[in-house]
Amino acid sequence: MSVSVSVIIPVYNTASYLPACLDSILRQTYADFELLVVDDGSTDSSPVICDDYAGRDSRVKVFHQTNAGVSAARNLALSHASGKWVCFVDSDDTVLPGYLEEMVAATANDDCLVMGNISDPLFEGLVTENLSLQGKDMVDYMLRHALFNLCGPVAKLFSRKVLQENQIVFPAGIHYGEDLIFLLRYINKVEQVILRKSENYRVTMREESLSRGYYSFESEYACFQSCLTEMTAFVGRLDETPERQRDLIWRTRTAELFLHSVKSLYAGGCDDGWSGKMRRLHAIPKAYFQYFGIGFKPQGLTSQVISFLVQHRQFTLLLLLGASYERAHRMR
Repeated sequence: MSVSVSVIIPVYNTASYLPACLDSILRQTYADFELLVVDDGSTDSSPVICDDYAGRDSRVKVFHQTNAGVSAARNLALSHASGKWVCFVDSDDTVLPGYLEEMVAATANDDCLVMGNISDPLFEGLVTENLSLQGKDMVDYMLRHALFNLCGPVAKLFSRKVLQENQIVFPAGIHYGEDLIFLLRYINKVEQVILRKSENYRVTMREESLSRGYYSFESEYACFQSCLTEMTAFVGRLDETPERQRDLIWRTRTAELFLHSVKSLYAGGCDDGWSGKMRRLHAIPKAYFQYFGIGFKPQGLTSQVISFLVQHRQFTLLLLLGASYERAHRMR
């Protein structure tokens, strides 16, 4: 039987936070939802907690899988979702009782994204008003107000029809930036974004969630290229010159993801050796390094030095100094 909203929660070793998360959803004032919980191979008591809640409330459906990552967990739930709308909640966060009710009430039609606010000081001041934006106004506003910093799938309501018709899922093989790719692919298929300023989504700041590692160069560079493709399509909806569009593209998180991919060669799991790393750097189009310098604003002396070396293609110094900094940083 179909429901209005499919709430999706990927779970991996969050037993200490999971009951509060599940309780906050089951206490929603809006009751027409299903709760799809995917245990992604947890090794703590999370699987037992998931099954216990499923036994107590028929709206809770639990799926267990061998650990495959958060994207695979979300995709599994998407394949079982029956709601008109889909929303995501992280298993260590909570939502206020009116979370779903306000999000659903804001929907206009299937051709939209509802973007709510979150209680995270990192993103304070990004969503400051309730607005409905369409077409070019939507594109312009999101770029000017840096709303792609809120790229995570949480605190948003997605149309399952749009997701299905365009075969939009979380990308496999990408471990950093997959949320942004998912959001961009979706938003490039809709004409309206509805903003809600209420902080109904409560983020739990865990120490382990603040650290971001580096993955393989292939994964990081694939993420950057996907972001560049989707952001180019998004910015292309504006009536701007090609030069202006290029500037707008590289003033978003595109530049950050490009830097992340380059840094993965000395900070991640690249085993190519010196010559292999140099070969990869020289294979990257020269224009990307030039465009990277357009809008990226590094903070701190070390970041400024690394960014300068990247922008000016000083690969030898980049690999030497970057590797030295990473070794010193890990020893702290």
